[in-house]
Order: sequence, then C-alpha cells, then structure tokens
Amino acid sequence: MKAFFKARGRPTLIGLIGTMALAAAILGWRAHARAEVVRAVRPPVPALPGWPDEFRQRVRAAQRDSVEALAQLGRLYHANGFLAEATRCYDGLEKLQPAEPRWLHRHAAILAGFGEAQLAIARWQRVVALAPDYVPARLRLAEMLAKTERTTEAARAFADVLQRKPNEPYALLGLARLDLEAGRWAEARKRLETVATASNYQLGYDLLVTVYEHFDQREPAAAVRGRAKAAGSFRDPPDPWLDELIDDCFDAYRLSLAAGGASRAGDRSTATRWLERAVALAPEEVGVRFQLAGVYAERGDGAQARGQLERCTVLAPNFPDAWAHLAALSERAGERSAAERIVAAGLRHCPESPGLHLMRARQLREAGRMNEAIDAFRASIRFRPNEADAYLELATTLFRLERVGEGIAELEKALSAEPGHPMALALLALHAIGEHNELAARKWLAAVVEQPRVPREQLEQLLRGFRQEFGRSFR
Repeated sequence: MKAFFKARGRPTLIGLIGTMALAAAILGWRAHARAEVVRAVRPPVPALPGWPDEFRQRVRAAQRDSVEALAQLGRLYHANGFLAEATRCYDGLEKLQPAEPRWLHRHAAILAGFGEAQLAIARWQRVVALAPDYVPARLRLAEMLAKTERTTEAARAFADVLQRKPNEPYALLGLARLDLEAGRWAEARKRLETVATASNYQLGYDLLVTVYEHFDQREPAAAVRGRAKAAGSFRDPPDPWLDELIDDCFDAYRLSLAAGGASRAGDRSTATRWLERAVALAPEEVGVRFQLAGVYAERGDGAQARGQLERCTVLAPNFPDAWAHLAALSERAGERSAAERIVAAGLRHCPESPGLHLMRARQLREAGRMNEAIDAFRASIRFRPNEADAYLELATTLFRLERVGEGIAELEKALSAEPGHPMALALLALHAIGEHNELAARKWLAAVVEQPRVPREQLEQLLRGFRQEFGRSFR
C-alpha cells in the first residue's frame, strides 16, 4: 500500500496534502491582509445629496473589502470630482498592486492638480519604469520636471518621448520652451515651425510669433497670427488612462466638457455617447442638449439634431441660439417657410437677440423686402454693436440699392467695431479702386496687405485691379 502512495523522488500524498494546506493558509492570510489594507484606506462615504441613485448605489456596492471594489471606488470618486476620496483609494491600491501603473498615473494627476509636484514626479517616474511605452505619462513627467525647473531632466524626458514617437508635437513644444528659456532662439524656431505645421497652427503658434518677431520676421509673424485665429483651439494630448474614467462619470457638466474635447479631436462617436449620457442624467439642462444637437448636426443626423433643438426651445424659450440653429437646419433642408416661422417665433420669445434679427434680415432681403431688411440689420447692430457681420451685410444691401455713401459709412463702422476686419478692408479697397481714388486705394490696400486673414486670391485680385485702374503696380 505504501508503494502506491510513494514513488522514488516524489512527495507522499500526505506531503502533498500538507503543502496544499500550507498554501491555502498563506493565501487566506494574504486575502485577510489585503482586506485589512482596504478597510484602513477606504474613505468614509461622503454626503451625496442630489447625486443620481445609480451613483449612490455603485458607491455603496464598492464598500466591500476587496481590491476590485477599492479600484472601482477609486474610479467612481475620481471620475466625479471626489479627489480627496480618490487619493485615499489610490494610496491603498499602490500598496496592494504596486506593479499596476494606472493607479500611480491617476494619483499623480490628482497630486499635480493640488500642487504636489514632487510627489507627482515620483509617481510618474515609477509609471515610466513600469510602462515605458505609455507616452502620456512621459509627457506629464517631462512637463512637471520643466515646471519645477529641473530643466536637464525635463529635456531628457522630452527627448525620450521623441525616441518613441518622432515629431510628437507636445514633446517638441516642451523642448522649444526650454530652448527659449536658455536663449536658443534658432533651435526654438525650428521646433516651433514643426509643431505649428503638425497641429495646423493650433499649438505653439503664440511662441512662434514671439520667435519671428525676435528675428524681425514681420510677415511670417503676421501670417501665423492669421492662421492661428482661423484654426481654433488645441485639445490637451489624449490620455486614455484618464479619459476612460469618463465612462464612470455621473456629472453632466464634466461629461459635457469631456465630450467637447472628444468632438474637437474628431471623435464624434465618443462625444455623442457621453452627451447622450449627460442628457439622460440632466434632462432639463438646456446647454447639454444644445451641445448634443451640435454633434448630431456635425455627424449629418439632422433629425436627431432637430429633436434636441426643439426640446431646447420648449425647456428654455428665451434661449435664442436654439431657435437660430433650428432655423438654420430648416434652411439647409430647403424649408424656407419653416425657417421663417422658426425665426419669427424665436424673436417673439427673444426680441433682443442680435443673431435672430440678423437671420430675419437675410430672409427679408432674399424676399426682396429691402427696406424691412435694412431695419432688421439695424436692429441686429443695435443689440450687438461690437461685431462686424451685421454692418457688412447692411453695407452690401445698401450697395444693391445704389446707396453707396451709406454703405461705405457702414463699412467704416464695421472697422470701428472690429479693427482690421478682412472683408471690410477688402470692400473699402475695392470701392476706392472703382472710384479711381488712388490715395484711398493705397490706404486700404496697405491695410489689406498687412492683414493675413485676407485670402491670397482676393489680395491678388485687388492688386490686379489696382494695376489695371492706375496703370502701375501697388508695390
């Protein structure tokens, strides 16, 4: 019988049972120790008045003494702005799962926001060691090193990013900032030109203007200013380990901010999902519905956009933008009569809306009701005198009626409202050329040449017109 249970060089059955018992005991002790850590770090449940039932239920469900529950609790707290509570969760998770870089990364992001730079740096250094290919962590580490004036280390960290991702715009921008601080203007110019091109002049353009002006390169500086104004704003670099928290967010405002970033980055699917969630959480919040309508419209889903805008007009009839966008949808669909009814309804609720008066003026002009259109343009100007659009459209309407002097006066008012407005300058130059007024033509053409937002083909057309009219080139 003993031979059955024992073979040469192999453990006995009794020995195996003993080993398994010992392993089970060790595992049980470890589970107990983990539970003790979870209980020690888990924060008290904060007061949650006004929060959705689902959020409160998920917070209660995550009060279990397990690592998984603590991780879920940390996500919930971080995603919804309970940062002190999230920090306590991450403290525990770092002890329980020291090889998981996500806890360190998220914890570091909170600490950086609280101004705890050294603690954040230490954690991001550990993240880089654990996940060397996760570029967002390397960027955040480099930026924090630069902010704390550890410039040599920052430069090395930015260079490490470029080794993994050549021409990464944020890494180049970071190095360019270090170049400027050290007075290396030529190196900064080269890097900033690459950044501006890669980001369509949405990143680093302000520093590039400064560099061009340092080298007295006025024309490139002016061109960058014009390009940058047209390009819009640049989103923070994507950070999936932080961005994924939004799926646990129950705050409509935070969801709308995140959706705006996703939409600007071209991820309309994610933006739609987050905004639909925000609307479900705050169905009476007009701003979120309006934002969702805009994303639907960008995706070409006019029916969904229309539904959200119509709901906006019911929830907040004094919100003029909803009426204006609803009317614009009808106009694009060729439903002119519907658009006119919507604008009229909007003006009844929002009689001081400059945008709705401007839309009404255009509708009247298209219908040939010129005098009424002029009155509507003037109403738009009265309620928003500091923008050029209504002045310009009034001016072109007056030109159609051969009331040229009045039109020129409106163009000059447009320039008073928005100095350097490209269309106003171009129209004034064109008029002066047509009137064979060389002195005025030179004045306005000089301003057009200095305005980088005037399209090049339009500038070339004006220069040809000047040469034909006066028999000599402008320059």
